Amino acid sequence: MFALKRNQVIITALVVMVGAAGYLNYVGNNSTEPTEVVLTDDGDITGLVPDYDLYGEEVVHNTDEENKTTPANATASNDSSEDEAGKAVFVNNSNDTSYFVQAKLEREQARAKQKDILTEMINNDNIEKEKKATAADEMLKIQERIEKETAAEAMIEAKGFKEVYVRIDNDTVDVVVNKTELSEAEIAQIEDIVKRKTGVTVDKIRISPIKK
Repeated sequence: MFALKRNQVIITALVVMVGAAGYLNYVGNNSTEPTEVVLTDDGDITGLVPDYDLYGEEVVHNTDEENKTTPANATASNDSSEDEAGKAVFVNNSNDTSYFVQAKLEREQARAKQKDILTEMINNDNIEKEKKATAADEMLKIQERIEKETAAEAMIEAKGFKEVYVRIDNDTVDVVVNKTELSEAEIAQIEDIVKRKTGVTVDKIRISPIKK
């Protein structure tokens, strides 16, 4: 009797295990197949596809759409850039003040950069004294140029010219005045002022009226 009951218990346990395995298999199949793709109320297809695949698909579509619209956008951007460039050119040609402001700003920035380099050389302990002395001389020359340019501009403007830009480079002087045309008398007047204020000979002075 004891052996019979033992066999019944074993058989019952096996039946339970088989049934549990079958149930788990059934549940597994039902949980993957029906929910793999689901049609939502909005008509969008979603499911258990990994998120990176879904987002990757969206990225592909978005990229395609962007590629389709990019030429139009690029054309619009180019047109916009051309419009802005046209306006910039127009402003530069019509608003003479902006030219002189920009030119003087660039001149000051260039001189400031030169001064910074020379200052670093002067303060560098690894540089020879002779080179430091040369750098100091160059620093003085730059300052002298700045003072001469400022003096020449002020004197020319005092003679009735609205705006003036003067730049000394080596042994030449460039002068730009805010007039479309200059008479021989005006040119001679400007040359005389620049020669006296900078010490440069007339043949090294280049005078240019602003072009409209």
